[in-house]
Amino acid sequence: MATYSYTAKNLSGESVKGNLEAVSRDEVVTLIRERKLIPINIQEDKNRTLNMNIELVKQKVKTRDLAIFCRQFAVTLRAGITVVDSLDILRKQSSNKKLKEVVEQVHEDVQKGNSLSYAFSKEPKVFPSLLVNMVETGEVSGTLDDVMDKMATHFEKEHRINQKIKSAVTYPIVVSVVALAVVILLLTVVIPTFVGMFEQFNAELPLPTKILLAISNSITSFWYIYIIVIAAAIYFFRKYIETDAGRLKFDQFKLRMPAFGDMNTKIAMSRFSTNLAVMINSGVDIIQAVEVVQKVVGNEYIKVKLEDVKDGIRKGYGIGMTMEANGAFPPLVYQMVEVGENSGTLDYVLEKISEFYEAEVDTAIGQLTTIIEPLLIVGLGGVVAFIMVSMLLPMFDLYGAIS
Repeated sequence: MATYSYTAKNLSGESVKGNLEAVSRDEVVTLIRERKLIPINIQEDKNRTLNMNIELVKQKVKTRDLAIFCRQFAVTLRAGITVVDSLDILRKQSSNKKLKEVVEQVHEDVQKGNSLSYAFSKEPKVFPSLLVNMVETGEVSGTLDDVMDKMATHFEKEHRINQKIKSAVTYPIVVSVVALAVVILLLTVVIPTFVGMFEQFNAELPLPTKILLAISNSITSFWYIYIIVIAAAIYFFRKYIETDAGRLKFDQFKLRMPAFGDMNTKIAMSRFSTNLAVMINSGVDIIQAVEVVQKVVGNEYIKVKLEDVKDGIRKGYGIGMTMEANGAFPPLVYQMVEVGENSGTLDYVLEKISEFYEAEVDTAIGQLTTIIEPLLIVGLGGVVAFIMVSMLLPMFDLYGAIS
């Protein structure tokens, strides 16, 4: 969407100037005429458009924003307000500029006669495929308000999981960055002050001190090489995980990595069961439900394994049996799914699995934090101790020589 400056005349022949945000020049003409004005001159204000686009790119639509949007949408629909009027209300009161911009576009699409699910599908970066498919189901069954309410609850759960993940990784990242900064400060500022003293006495330095001085000299003299190597490593790693094979290997490693693997597995199972429960509970076909879950599960390895589940369903096998065969799901999941299939309560069982793993994620994060804190302290203490010993050993030798 761009910003246009226009000059027009009203019915009295007076000149009117203003600015409008629109997708194209033709849309600006339509909007001007709707105001009973005659367009004279229309120019795109590129500076405003650029600033607006930069601002929108910076601001993302978070899961919490989607939860609030769906909850408010459900409330307006249950109050008897039409979809078009509900979108008009939501676009005016949205605090997220990116979401407001997208809802305005959705509002225009629905006004033109398009379905809400179609309008949502045009904004895949904002509205996930799960929401699009659920809205489509709600439109067909006439239960759009219930669908929006369910999706609000779903996004609230997803937001809680995201917050738990952030809380798990924030502490070790902050401590690691501070520790690295302290070590670099010692190596580049503190250590060089002792080098001159050691050289004056021309004393033989112990091996730990030689190693420490070599590291210090390499950082102070060739710091740019370190930066280039780190930047190149990050760049090539990101390029690698952007490939299908790279993303598959990395996501598989995340499920098996030490310390974090158990937590990542539980998070993946929570998302899988939550999303599948929502789809089945709304009457979506099982194969279509699995296809949607593949797009939103957030792990490429699980996504590939769900392809096997779809193939098994098409061949007439049970979901639980297929999940057990591919080896990607814990026994608890496929055994409970099999029970749900046999009893005809698959949606209920999946909800219980979701609740179980949501609680397990809390426990896993608590355990991970308990393990990481002492490891970081011991690691940082070990590095600082090595630096101190490396500096004190030659000082003791010099003191002994002087005595």
